[in-house]
Amino acid sequence: MVSLLPRNVSSMSGQEVSAVIRSLQSAETTFHSSSNLVLVDVIALDAKHGLPDKTLKQGDFEVFDNGHLVSVKTFDSGAQFATRPLALWFVVQCNMQGYEAKGSGLFTGQISLFEPALKYIERQDTAAVAHWCDDGRSNLDLLPTRSIEDVPTALQQVLATGPDTETHDRAGELALQNTLQHIVDSTRSSKPEPLPVLIFLYGDYSSMNRSEANHFIDELLETSAIAFGVRDRRSPHLWFAPGEQKAIAHYIVTQTGGQYLDASPQTYASALAEILQKLHFRYELGFKPDALDRKRHKLRVKLSDAAKNQHKGVRLRYRLAYVPIPDQVR
Repeated sequence: MVSLLPRNVSSMSGQEVSAVIRSLQSAETTFHSSSNLVLVDVIALDAKHGLPDKTLKQGDFEVFDNGHLVSVKTFDSGAQFATRPLALWFVVQCNMQGYEAKGSGLFTGQISLFEPALKYIERQDTAAVAHWCDDGRSNLDLLPTRSIEDVPTALQQVLATGPDTETHDRAGELALQNTLQHIVDSTRSSKPEPLPVLIFLYGDYSSMNRSEANHFIDELLETSAIAFGVRDRRSPHLWFAPGEQKAIAHYIVTQTGGQYLDASPQTYASALAEILQKLHFRYELGFKPDALDRKRHKLRVKLSDAAKNQHKGVRLRYRLAYVPIPDQVR
């Protein structure tokens, strides 16, 4: 079991962090071992009821890599508990003075409202906590652990107080990038790799240089990460960000195939439970790419014509691209 980490964990070297993570990971789960296998996580939702469709089969899916139909080599279903375990990363921004309603501040003192949904985290899954601040600080506050009860404590500690800073631009952007990089590095250090899932508890009044945003999209795609978000519906929207990508957390969620949910304090738990339900009943389609070129490839997943007729109203969510890496399972 993993306890809260020292405050100086972000100052540890990459090798030290990797060693800690490896010592904390369990090797209970068996992963597909095919070299260079790309795993595409697909959430199939009934548009009418918003619930996962758990009845699809391998032959119901068609996968396209840069527009070319590829052969699905492996198929796993969450309904049969055959998909990879999750590494859930709860990501928040410091509770900053003056920005209480624009970042993660509205969740301050309200983390206990999420707790009823934590019981839906499966036994093989892990959970972790990370944060960043607009004054440039960032940290992994809790490494992936099966001691789910540690998560609320870590989140409450991060949100208890915030920096008194007038800097709300570049330093914060770099801190968020640093946090994302820490999460990517943690995932790469885990053997075998789980499916990393970022869950932003964040209003997303934010922006970032598009080229930098796309760089981190690629970093996340290399790990097959999927991101979700919960936004307090009272949070304001950032309508304009000239020359930059606005609503950066929403952008990450869209590109990785997740979903951003609006919620009120009364529905925090149901929003998180909905995210977990979609993740646990997802499908994993595996294929081998033609080229291991480390470039972003466009992905398209669709139902076959026969499946579309049989499962009318089903909509698919999946990451919009992937980045092939040699000798890895992604």
